[in-house]
Amino acid sequence: MDDAPRPVAVMARTLEAGHGIPLHMHRRGQLLHAVSGIMRVETAEAAWIVPPARALWLPPQWPHSVTMRSHVEMRTIYIDPSACAGLPQQPVLVEISGLLRELILALLEEPVDFAEAGRGGTIALLILTELARLQERRLEVPMPRDERALRVARALLDNSSIDYGLDRWASEAGASRRTLARIFRSETGLGFAEWRARLRAVDGLARLSDGASVAETAASVGYASPSAFSAMIHRTMGNAPRRLTKPQALA
Repeated sequence: MDDAPRPVAVMARTLEAGHGIPLHMHRRGQLLHAVSGIMRVETAEAAWIVPPARALWLPPQWPHSVTMRSHVEMRTIYIDPSACAGLPQQPVLVEISGLLRELILALLEEPVDFAEAGRGGTIALLILTELARLQERRLEVPMPRDERALRVARALLDNSSIDYGLDRWASEAGASRRTLARIFRSETGLGFAEWRARLRAVDGLARLSDGASVAETAASVGYASPSAFSAMIHRTMGNAPRRLTKPQALA
């Protein structure tokens, strides 16, 4: 889609759970969205867990990898750099409005070389208008760069319910407890326990947005009870789980 003949292009893909798209980048800006399923997107700086209610904006030429956490019906918008001036210059997780979701689906009905003075051109202009109004969610998980800490971080991204202590993770990573703790603090800005709590919070909120119950979500991210999970979310994110999954709760 980088070479599409129009500044706005949309692509539909169906991908199965576990499918991975290795590190790559696009000449165009990309709004990575799925109408169903959950994706994990990782850059050198952070990771995001993206449910259908949200999308990840990636500026042009921003390296990233994508992993499907479930069966995913992906719908991606590609924006030519010439049309990205008013859009964020960093990756951000954003709310997807009902209107934007329908506009994406509508543009899929048009040829890639749609008439700019016709229906396709009108839809594309409306997409750009909606993109400029997106509501940002601060739900990223900062990623370490050191290979030892990165090994731990990616294992927990694959399964945030793993409940090893720092000593066990240090042994797995080939570092001392003190070294691993120092790396997480210096490279993510969070202590290891804080980092894991944030990951579990982000993971849990994505599962809730995808329709899971609080009880199901609590168990899936390593909490014995819904109340313990809800307390962790409130402590980590500053609000109750259900409020944080409502549109524009963090606007």
